[in-house]
Amino acid sequence: MSFLETTRRGILALIGGLGIFRPTRPDVPDTFTLLPQLAVGQAFTYQLDQKVQRNGVVAVHAGSCVTLTVLGRLEGGWLVRWTTSDSHLREVDPNLKPLFAALQSVWDGLPVDVLLDTTGRVSGVADVPTLRALVTAAMDRVADRLSNDASQAPFATAMRAAVTTLLANDTLLAQSLLKEISILLGATGHAYRPGEPLAVNSRIDSPFGTGEIPILGRFKIESVDPQARRATLNWLMVVDRGTAARVIGAEVEQVVEGFADVSPEARQLHAPALSDALSGLDFDDRGEFVVDTGTAWPVSVSHVRRVSTGAGSRVDEIRFSRLRG
Repeated sequence: MSFLETTRRGILALIGGLGIFRPTRPDVPDTFTLLPQLAVGQAFTYQLDQKVQRNGVVAVHAGSCVTLTVLGRLEGGWLVRWTTSDSHLREVDPNLKPLFAALQSVWDGLPVDVLLDTTGRVSGVADVPTLRALVTAAMDRVADRLSNDASQAPFATAMRAAVTTLLANDTLLAQSLLKEISILLGATGHAYRPGEPLAVNSRIDSPFGTGEIPILGRFKIESVDPQARRATLNWLMVVDRGTAARVIGAEVEQVVEGFADVSPEARQLHAPALSDALSGLDFDDRGEFVVDTGTAWPVSVSHVRRVSTGAGSRVDEIRFSRLRG
Protein backbone atom coordinates (compact mmCIF):
# COMPACT_ATOMS: atom_id res chain seq x y z
CA MET A 1 0.00 0.00 0.00
CA SER A 2 1.43 3.37 -1.00
CA PHE A 3 1.94 6.30 1.35
CA LEU A 4 -0.65 8.33 -0.58
CA GLU A 5 -3.28 5.62 -0.15
CA THR A 6 -2.50 5.31 3.55
CA THR A 7 -2.69 9.05 4.02
CA ARG A 8 -5.91 9.33 2.08
CA ARG A 9 -7.56 6.53 4.03
CA GLY A 10 -6.39 8.03 7.27
CA ILE A 11 -7.80 11.44 6.40
CA LEU A 12 -11.07 9.85 5.28
CA ALA A 13 -11.37 8.06 8.61
CA LEU A 14 -10.69 11.27 10.52
CA ILE A 15 -13.15 13.29 8.46
CA GLY A 16 -15.86 10.68 8.98
CA GLY A 17 -15.89 11.52 12.68
CA LEU A 18 -16.02 15.30 12.27
CA GLY A 19 -19.35 17.08 12.11
CA ILE A 20 -17.88 20.02 10.17
CA PHE A 21 -17.44 17.89 7.03
CA ARG A 22 -20.64 16.77 5.34
CA PRO A 23 -20.70 14.32 2.39
CA THR A 24 -21.60 16.02 -0.91
CA ARG A 25 -21.32 15.55 -4.67
CA PRO A 26 -22.77 12.02 -5.05
CA ASP A 27 -21.28 11.99 -8.54
CA VAL A 28 -17.80 12.33 -6.99
CA PRO A 29 -17.17 9.76 -4.22
CA ASP A 30 -15.50 10.79 -0.94
CA THR A 31 -16.30 14.47 -1.47
CA PHE A 32 -17.05 16.66 1.55
CA THR A 33 -18.23 20.21 2.20
CA LEU A 34 -16.83 22.25 5.10
CA LEU A 35 -19.72 23.68 7.17
CA PRO A 36 -19.11 26.06 10.10
CA GLN A 37 -21.07 25.47 13.30
CA LEU A 38 -23.00 28.75 13.58
CA ALA A 39 -24.94 29.97 16.61
CA VAL A 40 -26.49 33.31 17.50
CA GLY A 41 -24.23 35.33 19.78
CA GLN A 42 -20.93 33.86 18.61
CA ALA A 43 -18.17 36.44 18.23
CA PHE A 44 -14.69 35.90 16.81
CA THR A 45 -11.90 38.50 16.71
CA TYR A 46 -8.89 38.32 14.41
CA GLN A 47 -5.70 40.25 13.87
CA LEU A 48 -5.71 41.31 10.21
CA ASP A 49 -2.51 42.13 8.33
CA GLN A 50 -2.73 43.54 4.79
CA LYS A 51 0.07 44.39 2.37
CA VAL A 52 0.04 45.62 -1.23
CA GLN A 53 3.18 45.56 -3.38
CA ARG A 54 3.52 47.15 -6.80
CA ASN A 55 6.47 46.11 -8.97
CA GLY A 56 8.14 44.60 -5.92
CA VAL A 57 7.85 47.72 -3.75
CA VAL A 58 5.50 47.96 -0.75
CA ALA A 59 2.76 50.49 -1.52
CA VAL A 60 0.90 50.12 1.77
CA HIS A 61 1.11 47.79 4.76
CA ALA A 62 -1.69 48.05 7.33
CA GLY A 63 -3.02 46.22 10.35
CA SER A 64 -6.29 46.12 12.28
CA CYS A 65 -8.56 43.97 14.44
CA VAL A 66 -11.75 42.59 12.92
CA THR A 67 -14.67 41.02 14.74
CA LEU A 68 -17.34 38.78 13.25
CA THR A 69 -20.51 38.43 15.34
CA VAL A 70 -23.44 36.14 14.52
CA LEU A 71 -26.58 38.27 14.94
CA GLY A 72 -29.36 35.94 13.87
CA ARG A 73 -30.71 33.04 11.88
CA LEU A 74 -32.54 33.87 8.65
CA GLU A 75 -34.49 31.81 6.18
CA GLY A 76 -31.80 30.31 3.99
CA GLY A 77 -28.85 31.63 5.96
CA TRP A 78 -27.46 33.87 8.68
CA LEU A 79 -26.99 37.54 9.52
CA VAL A 80 -23.54 38.48 10.84
CA ARG A 81 -21.84 41.76 11.67
CA TRP A 82 -18.32 42.65 10.55
CA THR A 83 -16.55 45.40 12.50
CA THR A 84 -13.04 46.80 12.09
CA SER A 85 -11.13 48.46 14.94
CA ASP A 86 -7.63 49.61 15.91
CA SER A 87 -6.62 50.27 12.29
CA HIS A 88 -3.05 51.44 11.83
CA LEU A 89 -0.49 51.89 9.07
CA ARG A 90 2.75 49.94 9.30
CA GLU A 91 4.37 51.06 6.07
CA VAL A 92 3.28 53.60 3.46
CA ASP A 93 4.61 56.47 1.37
CA PRO A 94 4.88 59.37 3.87
CA ASN A 95 3.27 61.70 1.33
CA LEU A 96 0.18 59.49 1.18
CA LYS A 97 0.00 58.54 4.86
CA PRO A 98 -2.61 61.22 5.79
CA LEU A 99 -4.90 60.03 2.98
CA PHE A 100 -4.64 56.34 3.91
CA ALA A 101 -5.11 57.18 7.59
CA ALA A 102 -8.23 59.18 6.73
CA LEU A 103 -9.66 56.31 4.70
CA GLN A 104 -8.99 53.92 7.59
CA SER A 105 -10.83 56.27 9.94
CA VAL A 106 -13.96 56.11 7.78
CA TRP A 107 -14.25 52.31 8.13
CA ASP A 108 -12.98 51.97 11.71
CA GLY A 109 -15.89 51.04 13.99
CA LEU A 110 -18.38 50.93 11.13
CA PRO A 111 -20.84 48.00 11.57
CA VAL A 112 -21.24 46.11 8.29
CA ASP A 113 -24.13 43.62 8.38
CA VAL A 114 -23.48 40.70 6.04
CA LEU A 115 -25.60 37.82 4.76
CA LEU A 116 -24.25 34.26 4.80
CA ASP A 117 -25.92 31.29 3.14
CA THR A 118 -26.56 28.01 4.96
CA THR A 119 -23.03 26.78 4.20
CA GLY A 120 -21.38 29.87 5.70
CA ARG A 121 -20.45 31.48 2.40
CA VAL A 122 -20.80 35.25 2.01
CA SER A 123 -23.81 36.13 -0.15
CA GLY A 124 -24.05 39.92 0.15
CA VAL A 125 -24.51 43.08 2.21
CA ALA A 126 -27.68 42.96 4.31
CA ASP A 127 -28.87 46.58 3.94
CA VAL A 128 -27.05 48.73 1.37
CA PRO A 129 -29.08 51.97 1.90
CA THR A 130 -28.48 51.94 5.66
CA LEU A 131 -24.83 51.11 5.16
CA ARG A 132 -24.45 53.92 2.62
CA ALA A 133 -25.89 56.37 5.17
CA LEU A 134 -23.47 55.16 7.85
CA VAL A 135 -20.49 55.48 5.50
CA THR A 136 -21.58 58.97 4.43
CA ALA A 137 -21.85 60.11 8.05
CA ALA A 138 -18.44 58.65 8.89
CA MET A 139 -16.92 60.28 5.80
CA ASP A 140 -18.36 63.67 6.80
CA ARG A 141 -16.97 63.38 10.35
CA VAL A 142 -13.47 62.54 9.09
CA ALA A 143 -13.58 65.27 6.41
CA ASP A 144 -14.67 67.88 8.96
CA ARG A 145 -11.84 66.91 11.29
CA LEU A 146 -9.24 67.13 8.51
CA SER A 147 -10.62 70.42 7.20
CA ASN A 148 -9.97 72.09 10.54
CA ASP A 149 -6.22 71.61 9.94
CA ALA A 150 -4.89 73.63 6.99
CA SER A 151 -2.15 71.06 6.33
CA GLN A 152 -4.68 68.21 6.23
CA ALA A 153 -7.46 69.94 4.26
CA PRO A 154 -6.30 68.71 0.81
CA PHE A 155 -6.50 65.13 2.04
CA ALA A 156 -10.09 65.71 3.14
CA THR A 157 -11.00 66.53 -0.46
CA ALA A 158 -9.18 63.47 -1.83
CA MET A 159 -10.69 61.18 0.78
CA ARG A 160 -14.20 62.48 0.15
CA ALA A 161 -13.78 62.02 -3.62
CA ALA A 162 -12.60 58.41 -3.20
CA VAL A 163 -15.41 57.42 -0.83
CA THR A 164 -18.10 59.25 -2.82
CA THR A 165 -17.08 57.36 -5.96
CA LEU A 166 -17.38 54.11 -4.04
CA LEU A 167 -20.80 55.01 -2.65
CA ALA A 168 -22.14 55.78 -6.12
CA ASN A 169 -21.78 52.16 -7.25
CA ASP A 170 -23.52 49.44 -5.20
CA THR A 171 -21.43 46.69 -6.77
CA LEU A 172 -18.11 48.38 -6.00
CA LEU A 173 -19.28 49.25 -2.48
CA ALA A 174 -20.25 45.64 -1.76
CA GLN A 175 -17.02 44.27 -3.24
CA SER A 176 -14.97 46.67 -1.14
CA LEU A 177 -16.76 45.89 2.12
CA LEU A 178 -16.99 42.12 1.60
CA LYS A 179 -13.44 41.50 0.43
CA GLU A 180 -11.89 40.62 3.79
CA ILE A 181 -14.77 38.61 5.25
CA SER A 182 -15.06 36.67 1.98
CA ILE A 183 -11.40 35.70 2.27
CA LEU A 184 -11.70 34.78 5.97
CA LEU A 185 -14.62 32.43 5.21
CA GLY A 186 -13.23 31.40 1.83
CA ALA A 187 -12.88 27.71 2.71
CA THR A 188 -16.48 27.21 3.80
CA GLY A 189 -19.22 25.85 1.58
CA HIS A 190 -16.87 24.25 -0.92
CA ALA A 191 -16.40 20.61 -1.86
CA TYR A 192 -13.13 18.86 -0.94
CA ARG A 193 -11.67 15.47 -1.70
CA PRO A 194 -9.26 14.10 0.94
CA GLY A 195 -5.78 13.28 -0.29
CA GLU A 196 -6.17 14.79 -3.73
CA PRO A 197 -7.10 18.12 -5.31
CA LEU A 198 -10.64 18.72 -6.50
CA ALA A 199 -10.59 20.92 -9.61
CA VAL A 200 -13.27 23.53 -10.13
CA ASN A 201 -13.79 25.15 -13.52
CA SER A 202 -15.36 28.55 -13.14
CA ARG A 203 -15.31 32.15 -14.37
CA ILE A 204 -14.61 35.49 -12.76
CA ASP A 205 -15.64 38.96 -13.84
CA SER A 206 -13.01 40.83 -15.83
CA PRO A 207 -11.56 44.02 -14.31
CA PHE A 208 -13.86 46.09 -16.55
CA GLY A 209 -16.96 44.10 -15.61
CA THR A 210 -18.24 43.51 -19.15
CA GLY A 211 -16.85 40.03 -19.77
CA GLU A 212 -15.79 36.86 -18.00
CA ILE A 213 -12.42 35.17 -17.70
CA PRO A 214 -12.13 31.36 -17.37
CA ILE A 215 -10.24 30.18 -14.30
CA LEU A 216 -9.25 26.83 -12.85
CA GLY A 217 -9.59 26.50 -9.09
CA ARG A 218 -8.35 23.70 -6.87
CA PHE A 219 -9.39 22.85 -3.31
CA LYS A 220 -7.52 20.35 -1.18
CA ILE A 221 -7.67 19.01 2.38
CA GLU A 222 -3.98 19.07 3.26
CA SER A 223 -4.07 17.56 6.73
CA VAL A 224 -6.24 16.82 9.78
CA ASP A 225 -4.81 16.83 13.31
CA PRO A 226 -7.46 15.69 15.84
CA GLN A 227 -5.16 16.23 18.83
CA ALA A 228 -4.50 19.87 17.95
CA ARG A 229 -8.12 20.24 16.73
CA ARG A 230 -6.89 21.63 13.44
CA ALA A 231 -7.54 20.93 9.77
CA THR A 232 -5.56 22.60 7.00
CA LEU A 233 -7.13 23.27 3.59
CA ASN A 234 -5.53 24.81 0.53
CA TRP A 235 -6.85 26.78 -2.42
CA LEU A 236 -5.18 27.62 -5.72
CA MET A 237 -6.70 29.50 -8.65
CA VAL A 238 -5.03 30.25 -11.97
CA VAL A 239 -6.34 32.20 -14.92
CA ASP A 240 -6.65 31.19 -18.57
CA ARG A 241 -4.04 33.69 -19.77
CA GLY A 242 -4.88 33.65 -23.47
CA THR A 243 -8.60 34.15 -22.98
CA ALA A 244 -8.04 36.77 -20.28
CA ALA A 245 -5.77 38.79 -22.57
CA ARG A 246 -8.34 38.66 -25.37
CA VAL A 247 -11.27 39.62 -23.13
CA ILE A 248 -9.48 42.49 -21.38
CA GLY A 249 -7.91 43.70 -24.60
CA ALA A 250 -11.27 43.89 -26.34
CA GLU A 251 -12.78 45.73 -23.37
CA VAL A 252 -10.00 48.30 -23.32
CA GLU A 253 -10.47 48.83 -27.05
CA GLN A 254 -14.17 49.52 -26.44
CA VAL A 255 -13.32 52.02 -23.71
CA VAL A 256 -10.91 53.86 -26.00
CA GLU A 257 -13.42 53.85 -28.84
CA GLY A 258 -15.86 55.55 -26.51
CA PHE A 259 -13.72 58.66 -26.16
CA ALA A 260 -14.71 61.07 -28.90
CA ASP A 261 -11.48 63.07 -28.65
CA VAL A 262 -9.23 60.05 -29.37
CA SER A 263 -8.14 60.11 -32.98
CA PRO A 264 -7.91 56.99 -35.17
CA GLU A 265 -4.13 57.53 -35.31
CA ALA A 266 -3.89 57.54 -31.51
CA ARG A 267 -5.96 54.37 -31.31
CA GLN A 268 -3.60 52.65 -33.73
CA LEU A 269 -0.59 53.82 -31.75
CA HIS A 270 -1.96 52.52 -28.45
CA ALA A 271 -2.87 49.06 -29.81
CA PRO A 272 0.70 47.62 -29.88
CA ALA A 273 1.37 48.94 -26.37
CA LEU A 274 -1.80 47.30 -25.10
CA SER A 275 -0.90 44.05 -26.82
CA ASP A 276 2.57 44.09 -25.23
CA ALA A 277 1.13 44.85 -21.79
CA LEU A 278 -1.32 41.97 -21.96
CA SER A 279 1.06 39.48 -23.53
CA GLY A 280 2.62 38.71 -20.18
CA LEU A 281 -0.66 38.61 -18.25
CA ASP A 282 -0.56 36.18 -15.37
CA PHE A 283 -2.77 35.74 -12.34
CA ASP A 284 -2.86 33.34 -9.45
CA ASP A 285 -4.70 33.21 -6.17
CA ARG A 286 -3.44 31.07 -3.28
CA GLY A 287 -4.86 30.47 0.16
CA GLU A 288 -4.22 28.37 3.24
CA PHE A 289 -7.03 27.92 5.75
CA VAL A 290 -6.45 26.41 9.19
CA VAL A 291 -9.81 25.66 10.82
CA ASP A 292 -10.96 24.35 14.20
CA THR A 293 -12.08 20.74 13.72
CA GLY A 294 -14.88 21.19 16.25
CA THR A 295 -16.51 24.31 14.79
CA ALA A 296 -14.93 24.88 11.33
CA TRP A 297 -14.24 28.47 12.33
CA PRO A 298 -10.92 29.75 10.95
CA VAL A 299 -7.94 29.77 13.27
CA SER A 300 -5.68 31.41 10.70
CA VAL A 301 -5.96 32.31 7.03
CA SER A 302 -3.39 33.48 4.52
CA HIS A 303 -4.32 34.67 1.05
CA VAL A 304 -1.96 35.91 -1.67
CA ARG A 305 -3.06 37.25 -5.05
CA ARG A 306 -0.49 37.97 -7.77
CA VAL A 307 -1.31 39.82 -10.97
CA SER A 308 1.31 40.71 -13.56
CA THR A 309 1.43 41.98 -17.12
CA GLY A 310 4.15 43.27 -19.37
CA ALA A 311 3.60 46.67 -17.74
CA GLY A 312 4.16 45.63 -14.12
CA SER A 313 2.99 43.52 -11.22
CA ARG A 314 0.88 43.71 -8.07
CA VAL A 315 0.81 41.40 -5.07
CA ASP A 316 -1.96 41.56 -2.43
CA GLU A 317 -1.38 39.69 0.83
CA ILE A 318 -4.02 39.24 3.55
CA ARG A 319 -3.42 37.27 6.75
CA PHE A 320 -5.77 36.56 9.67
CA SER A 321 -4.82 35.22 13.10
CA ARG A 322 -7.56 34.48 15.63
CA LEU A 323 -7.33 36.41 18.90
CA ARG A 324 -10.60 35.52 20.64
CA GLY A 325 -13.65 33.36 20.12
